[in-house]
Amino acid sequence: MKENICEKIENDEFYQNFLRDGVSSQQTEASKFFSYTEQINKLSEGLEALSTELQSQVREQHGALLSQASHAGKLDGSLGVVHRHMESLVAAGNRLKNHVNTPYVILESQTKVLGRLHETTHILRQAGIFLQLYKKLLATKEFEKQATIFHEIDSLIEDDALNSVKFLKDEITHVQSNRRKLITLADKELNTALKNLNVDIVQRSLQIFSNLQILRKYITDLLDTFVGDIKQSIKECFTAPETKIAGSRETEAKNPAKSAMRAPGKAPALTTSLHFRAKLWNALEWLFSEEIYSFSAQIRFLHKCVRNSGLMDADMEIEEQWWRGLQDLLKKSFSSCPPHIAQCLQQGLPKLVAETKSLFTKLQIDSPFDDDIYQSLESGFLEKCGSNLKATISAVDLPTEDAIDALIRAASTELGTAVVDQRICDMVTNVVMSCNRDVWNKLESSIKLGTDSKQIVDIPNSAQIQNTMIANLITYHADAVKRLVENLGSVYAGSTSAKRLLDNLQIGQNLVLAILQQIFDSISSAVHDIMISMHREPGLNVSTSSSVSLYMKELQEFLARVWTAHIAPFADKDTVSKCGRELASKCIEFFIRNVAILRPLSQIGRNKIRIDCQHLEVVLAPIVGDLASLGKPFRALRAFSTILTLTPKELSEHSMDPDNPIPSYIILLMMFSFAGADVASPNVTAGWSNEKLMQWLDGHTSNRERLELISGALHKYRNTVRQKNITQYDPVYPLIASGLENALSNL
Repeated sequence: MKENICEKIENDEFYQNFLRDGVSSQQTEASKFFSYTEQINKLSEGLEALSTELQSQVREQHGALLSQASHAGKLDGSLGVVHRHMESLVAAGNRLKNHVNTPYVILESQTKVLGRLHETTHILRQAGIFLQLYKKLLATKEFEKQATIFHEIDSLIEDDALNSVKFLKDEITHVQSNRRKLITLADKELNTALKNLNVDIVQRSLQIFSNLQILRKYITDLLDTFVGDIKQSIKECFTAPETKIAGSRETEAKNPAKSAMRAPGKAPALTTSLHFRAKLWNALEWLFSEEIYSFSAQIRFLHKCVRNSGLMDADMEIEEQWWRGLQDLLKKSFSSCPPHIAQCLQQGLPKLVAETKSLFTKLQIDSPFDDDIYQSLESGFLEKCGSNLKATISAVDLPTEDAIDALIRAASTELGTAVVDQRICDMVTNVVMSCNRDVWNKLESSIKLGTDSKQIVDIPNSAQIQNTMIANLITYHADAVKRLVENLGSVYAGSTSAKRLLDNLQIGQNLVLAILQQIFDSISSAVHDIMISMHREPGLNVSTSSSVSLYMKELQEFLARVWTAHIAPFADKDTVSKCGRELASKCIEFFIRNVAILRPLSQIGRNKIRIDCQHLEVVLAPIVGDLASLGKPFRALRAFSTILTLTPKELSEHSMDPDNPIPSYIILLMMFSFAGADVASPNVTAGWSNEKLMQWLDGHTSNRERLELISGALHKYRNTVRQKNITQYDPVYPLIASGLENALSNL
């Protein structure tokens, strides 16, 4: 196969140096091996080879080239025909354009003329309507009808085209001037009528503004004006309060030189702070009682007139908008006032709230303001209250009655001023409660605890005397607080603040109770020991004397001594009475428990115990007073006295109802005293002493547990009978078992 000349040239290293773009180092290398003549000859050979190859290909493709040349001639002829057709088409399009464009131009020109004619006609029509309304306006004397005409004219003169008509300028100016005059007149009459509460004039003025279609905007502007006047008055109260005192404006007008001495932005020249404060509060009193009241009454009257006239939609709440704007103004004014004004307002916050409430009382409406309207002043007011109250007790480590009296007087003063508002009253009450806690904390830190404060063997020692003094101070403080609440009147006494303050006294009463409790615990322990001693009473089962037992005499002497020496000095009789009732209940419980396990116990002993039972009421009477107030423990003592002399059979048939004053386990324990020595008591069966049994009963209050202890004793007795082969049970055993079964079934 004949090698392709192009591939041969491309693969030749010499020709490759000339086929690359640019000049390379290889061309430089080739020039070193070939001279210029050789290079030219080599290139000539290559060109000649290419020329030969091209001629060869032309000869080979001669027929195809001729055919393509023939087709190119035909194509050129066809293009000429198409060109002539296109020129004909363009000429036809131009002729069609001329046929369409000429009528369009004429139509456009006529449309512009018609538009100008329409505009001129509109202006003439508007001018005609305007002149008719103007003529009608000149002939109308009633302001309400004039207002309607003015509204119709307003819609006309808003058109700039009508305003461009020169021959109407005078009439338009005249209409605009008269409209302003009518608005000014209606505004003046409305303000005067609002002050005089003249319904007819107010409604006529409102009708004028309604016919002008500006009633809603006018009322909004009027409210803004009133708020602006009050804002200026508040500013004058803060900068120069004497100008806001009733009758002082006329005095200032007569003395312009005095007024000229006050420059804008300067703080008032004060002679004394008290003098300035008096003027400030007189000015604020005038502001609320006169100016704000006057504006508020006018707004209420205006709202009533608008509502009755039916000129506006129901959604226009004039009064709500007024109070909302006034509230925002007062909040902003009192929160951003100068420091010396803020200090006066903070210290007299209740007075400011009272003025506000007096305003609403005078208007006979409920307060429309938020509760926190004066929130910016509350922190300063509470700080002042706290300082005044804490100053009475801050200098003493252990408060005395004089310090407590000073605290109560300060609290009475602060609460007396704060009672005008529930919110302020709550906050001041919180401050008083905080000071009460300070008093209790100082007293609590001086309370003595330990062995010395609990001893009841001898007369009270120094620790007990100090504890009694502290408890009495707490009681004195509580009584003073209660008198404070009563003296503040029924309004405060019936408030939630007073309830919280009185409930808070429980903290102090808890301290008194803690002091008393440690003494009563010692008394209770001693009573327990005395009651246990009945098991060692020497003549209990043999003596027929009708006198009380020795242990009962000892109990009476002990309680009388300890009550007189240790309990009577306490002033909190309610807490003492409460602790006394608890002690009396424990005495009755100890007595019944010990008698129930007393063995041996003869009939003489039972009669002796019955006398002791009756005498126990005499012993407890000085402690409790009315024993019937004890409730169930007193009923248990009376019931126990009646069953002491019953037989075992009668005891087993006694009611085992859980609601019975005498618990079922007590009745069952009593039945053991009728049995022989083989039927051991439950504590003996368990290997416990009498003291251990009492402790166990204190720790196990469930009737089921106590009955199970008795059941264990009966079970052990049955085992003993079987082991000893005794042919017959003790006669009391079946009665106890029957009573136990009955008691368990009633649980």
